[in-house]
Amino acid sequence: MHSLPMVDSVEVLGLLEELKEGRTRALARSITLVESHRASDRVAADVLMDHVNRALVQTDHPTPRGWSMAVTGPPGAGKSTFIDLLGCQALDRGHRVAVLAVDPSSAKSGGSILGDKTRMQRLVTRDQAFVRPSPAGTMLGGTARATQEAMDLCRYAGFDWVLVETVGVGQNEIEVSNLVDWTLLVLLGRSGDELQGIKRGIVEAADTVLINKADGDGLEAALQTCSFYRSALALFPPHPLDGWKVPCLTMSALQETGLEDFWDTLHTLQALPGYEQWLRYKRSEQRVHQYRRKLNQALWAAMGEGRGSELGPTIEDGVRNGHDSPASAVAKTMEALGLPGHRMNQALQKR
Repeated sequence: MHSLPMVDSVEVLGLLEELKEGRTRALARSITLVESHRASDRVAADVLMDHVNRALVQTDHPTPRGWSMAVTGPPGAGKSTFIDLLGCQALDRGHRVAVLAVDPSSAKSGGSILGDKTRMQRLVTRDQAFVRPSPAGTMLGGTARATQEAMDLCRYAGFDWVLVETVGVGQNEIEVSNLVDWTLLVLLGRSGDELQGIKRGIVEAADTVLINKADGDGLEAALQTCSFYRSALALFPPHPLDGWKVPCLTMSALQETGLEDFWDTLHTLQALPGYEQWLRYKRSEQRVHQYRRKLNQALWAAMGEGRGSELGPTIEDGVRNGHDSPASAVAKTMEALGLPGHRMNQALQKR
């Protein structure tokens, strides 16, 4: 095991041991730690995640283990009901299921509104399931700030199925697709503008499209919409996994129909010759994306706390009042962080 800094080393070591044993209380505490904005917690969280990430890299070679999937789509598409049903079936098939439900944030407290967890009434009562809501905060793309770290913690704790339910997203909000192995886009029949089906963005990022609420009066609309999307998906570039053609399926999470087609689709995917190599590549790209997210967060933290001053807000005020252009403000930021930027400032001053 790698040596740990003095900061909270006993707590971190204890969490690691409890996580190995699959204890959900330790998992909840670990996610709270990585979600914290306190400087001391961030150090402890980085130490924790360093060990977790190294361990996951080892367990993924030579054969990637586990499965992570984003369930995304517009508000009201039935994502929570679908996850409740899918998660229970996955448990029945012998999986340990973790659900990270990214909820809208309260405008007053900043915490989760907790609407999604209340709609997973069966799943939250199952012993082998872990359901955790997280506030989206100011993050775009349907995710929370520490969603990827929380997913890694779930995998380390032995949850081989990790489902991420996003906040209701718009057309261009595709961030979650960079964090997971698979992106499932849940839509409704005749949801207002089928022309969205031939546009880029979230539809192009989807690995499977699912038209929900295909029941009763909505059945015909769901079938028509699914047919439209199948035609639209055929116009998109080939999927990165050789041999995979993005399917569009219909189902009714309420009546629990159509889910067998989803399981068949998943089995077809995992039987493709290039599946394991593709999944290893996906996991490596997830790590790079996590590095970029954490670097961005670290830079903003340094701007707010570095050198004993609120540097970021000060520079932003200069842009806001017109004293600095965005370009010169970037140069000032680079200089303040000890990075090359003074040449641009000198050039601007000579004008």
